[in-house]
Amino acid sequence: MAAELYALSILAALLIGTLFLLLLYLAIRKIVAKKKREQVNEYKEKYNPYLFEYITEGTISRKLVPRSSVEKKAVEELLAKYAEILEAGEERNNLTDLAVLHLTDYYRGRLKSRKWSSRMNALYYIENFKMDTLLKDLFSMLGQKRTSRDELIHILRILANFQFINLYEYLNRKFSFLSEFECRNILIRLEDGHFDQFTLGFHQARVDLQHAVLDVIGVKKDIRYLAFLESIFQSYSGETRLRALKAIASIGYVNNLDEYLPLAYSTSWEERMLTARIIGSMRDEKGISTLVELIHDRIWWVRSQAGQALAKFREGSAILQEIVDTTKDPFARDMAIEWINKGV
Repeated sequence: MAAELYALSILAALLIGTLFLLLLYLAIRKIVAKKKREQVNEYKEKYNPYLFEYITEGTISRKLVPRSSVEKKAVEELLAKYAEILEAGEERNNLTDLAVLHLTDYYRGRLKSRKWSSRMNALYYIENFKMDTLLKDLFSMLGQKRTSRDELIHILRILANFQFINLYEYLNRKFSFLSEFECRNILIRLEDGHFDQFTLGFHQARVDLQHAVLDVIGVKKDIRYLAFLESIFQSYSGETRLRALKAIASIGYVNNLDEYLPLAYSTSWEERMLTARIIGSMRDEKGISTLVELIHDRIWWVRSQAGQALAKFREGSAILQEIVDTTKDPFARDMAIEWINKGV
């Protein structure tokens, strides 16, 4: 019994000692972090006037020479703050020049860090500051086994921002495991000329990439892609056909509305809904009778879209009121009343 109590006392002492050391470690770490934060804030106050002068006037100061990691952290935070309010133009270019001058080596070192968080933070700032001096380092990371999926996507986003010419090959073959959502997040950053490689190679692209391309066109609402979308809608089936129609509806214009009116009788409720949206965007009176039919649809989403489309017409309120007064369908009546009250 005495031996057991002795063993328990030793174990308790070890546990208390371990907890004390852990508490001491955390206290020291907090003190160090607080001191580092104070140093960063001091350097931010010191460097801010010189950064502001260069960003606004292009005048560089010899006093702005961050050497230590603390000083570079201060510059990083200041530039990040300016990046939030600067869009484009000479001032934004000056910000990028400062980042390239003072932080290139800093981020190059962080990209080689064993810590995932350090590498990801570096990628975030490289993208935010639009730094092209580290592109070789990013390409090198693409070939490393330790590069995580998150890092890979972020690198491809940066490459898209710089309009990388081989991005189609990367997304379609080299990194074909990327999802539709991930591809869309990358493609949205491409300018029109570089995005065109994805429309030209659409038929050879994998399905997830095809859907991402169609969704991005819908987001951009660029009417120059209307002929492309209509050809995809006519030649494909299933989800791809539906995505093309959705993008057309987002653009809100078609060359010939008569070609879309028969979709009001489609077995796909999504196609009926999108047809109503297209008619509403076009505001072509030849589609009014179709919308009156669609507001009687059995699917709520179709009825709602038809009601909204009717409300967009100049005489829309009168048409909706007539539906309220004459229809025997309680669901159509309720929807018409809703859009009379809502308006557009």
